[in-house]
Amino acid sequence: MSRYVRVTAAVRNLDAVAQALTVMAVSFERRATGVMLEGSLECPGEPVELRVAAGVAGAIEDFGFSVEDGRVVLVCGDVDRELLEQSLLAEVQQRAAAVGVAQAVAAVPGVVLVREDD
Repeated sequence: MSRYVRVTAAVRNLDAVAQALTVMAVSFERRATGVMLEGSLECPGEPVELRVAAGVAGAIEDFGFSVEDGRVVLVCGDVDRELLEQSLLAEVQQRAAAVGVAQAVAAVPGVVLVREDD
């Protein structure tokens, strides 16, 4: 029986997740009122704040991100958990951290951020 599981993400907020997914060219749906995961025959849909369609990163079911108890969590089917933890979540966390560092550096007066590939 499939069920939704939650995995705590090492990301500071949903905006950081959205920025990371954008950098990764991953489409997502986000509304102020939340979005519902589709669910399956075995489990009902689940509310999330940011939804990603099935098929992304090889996921069988759609998945999303929410904030619970002040922490960002990945909400996904148990069948996709290991795959998403190892591939997508790891990259989201890495990209979100890079975006955060770039924003922090850009906020320092007189500092100019230069990318090596420029």
